Order: sequence, then structure tokens, then C-alpha cells
Amino acid sequence: MTREWVKQLVIGEGLCPFAHPVFSTMLIEVSASDDLETVTAEFMTLLQHVAEADPEHIPTALFVSPNVLDSFDEFWNWVEICDNLLFQMGYEGLLQLATFHPHYLFDGEDDDDMSHFTNRAPFPTLHIIREAEMEEALASISKPERIPERNRQHMRRLGREGLLKAMPALAKSRVFDDHH
Repeated sequence: MTREWVKQLVIGEGLCPFAHPVFSTMLIEVSASDDLETVTAEFMTLLQHVAEADPEHIPTALFVSPNVLDSFDEFWNWVEICDNLLFQMGYEGLLQLATFHPHYLFDGEDDDDMSHFTNRAPFPTLHIIREAEMEEALASISKPERIPERNRQHMRRLGREGLLKAMPALAKSRVFDDHH
């Protein structure tokens, strides 16, 4: 479902102008574990794998953990741990993380605002981004600082119905669970 989400929403709805060129070579690793320590160890292994890989072979990677971190607060605490691990492993400046979660909430927005859906994925997901490639991609588009606001506005225009039309499978995902 994660590959479908990237294809139909992230690329299909234009949320990330950088996703399409790397879609076919993007690595998606899904942890089967329901143990957070195991999931964290698997994330660290993937982080090292991406850092050491040729950017042509693995330009970017998604780490998906469907069996843990159902609570957004727990996920956010884990993200801080993962950011610290990235730093401790010496990858600061080389790699960075972007975050997606079924119950993602931006500070300062109403809980039911559609803008949250720019960062809502079917499962808790960390996107490992190569900083050099991101800088290169950002340089190639006009006004990249406007992407987040443009995406929030797009999600508000799309609404729940439009989102489900773009990706019907979301109806069966945790993205539309109203518990946080």
C-alpha cells in the first residue's frame, strides 16, 4: 500500500515534485516486527545501507513500520531517537529524515484540517533523504519554499472525498481512523 500511496498521492497529486524521477529506484523497506527495539535496529541497518550505497542505485528510501507506533505522540518520540541515531552514526549532513504517520498532526492546525493529510501515510513511515540530492532538486525548481503551503491548500481543496477518489484504498487504512 505504501508504493501505491507514493504513486497515487505523493506523485499523482503533485505533493513532492522530486518523487517521480526516483520512484522506480526508491527502496521501500517494511518491518514485520511488533517490537520497537527490533524496528529501531532495522531502521539503523537501512540507514547505514542507504548511506553506503551508490546514490544512483538507492537515491532514497522509505522505512515503514506498520506494527508499532500507532500513536502519533509515540511515533514523534521515536523520530527524535532516530534523528539522534542518525547524528551518532555520523550521517548528519549526508542524510535527513522526513516523517509520515496515519494520524499526523501539524502544530497550530485544527485536528480535522485536511492539511495534515500532506504527511499522513497508511503506516508510520520515515523517509531517508540524501541531502545533496535534495539541495540539487530544490535548486531545479522555482520557489521551493512554497511547496508545503501549496500542498496544504491542495489538500484542503481536495477534501476527504477527493482524497478517497485519488486513492480508494485509504478508506481501509488507519489514515481515516478518527482516534489519535
